[in-house]
Amino acid sequence: MQKFKDLIRDEFSGWKPFDIIWLVTVSVVITVMSILFKYDKANDQFYWIHIVAATCGIINVVLGGKGKLSNYLFGFIHCCLMIYITLISRLYADFGVTVYNFVMQFVGFFTWSKNMNKETHEVRKIHASNKTRLISLAIIVVGTAVVGYIMQRYTNDLAPYADSAKAVMQVVAMILMVRMFSEQWWLWIAINCVSIFMYIKAGNFPITMMYIVYLVNSLIMCVRWEKEASANDKLLRQ
Repeated sequence: MQKFKDLIRDEFSGWKPFDIIWLVTVSVVITVMSILFKYDKANDQFYWIHIVAATCGIINVVLGGKGKLSNYLFGFIHCCLMIYITLISRLYADFGVTVYNFVMQFVGFFTWSKNMNKETHEVRKIHASNKTRLISLAIIVVGTAVVGYIMQRYTNDLAPYADSAKAVMQVVAMILMVRMFSEQWWLWIAINCVSIFMYIKAGNFPITMMYIVYLVNSLIMCVRWEKEASANDKLLRQ
């Protein structure tokens, strides 16, 4: 019980006014906009799942950008709901990577829990090596080409190469995230741009809105993580 209380205390510490305003604002906006601008609700009796998935996804990325361990709780809920959404949207590569992300929520939680800054109660942010960056880029290029070909040839995927690019980049980005590398945010920016295109094509307004907010959040968090990672890199070299 004491460990649980300590976890809750840590999660609510270190928040700046901007962080709180940003979290509340994007959560309210995505929920209200998703309710007001419905997409083909008559053909989807589980429309509420899209709204909850979008809201949990927003909270997940904001908390993740803040470096808070609780982001994985909302990530878990988000992944569970997105498994359904990607299937009905015929985005099969995205479905596969969503299952992968579901598993990575547990890996990330336990990895981050062992690398929290005791003063800020946030995860320690660092930069990847040049070798890691090159390997990541090679995996993305080759993976997109291979998976995209398979999706185009053997499935009725709505956007085979875009879907594949997003899927492969997410696999790499999740690994970078678990390892606390700032470079993850450059990938999340690219992923969010591709995702906006995909879900506009799928006609899914709530998830499109979610990714637009994701994009804004990833830009903000990229700047923040780069700054903190640079400071931590200097400390590690001393």
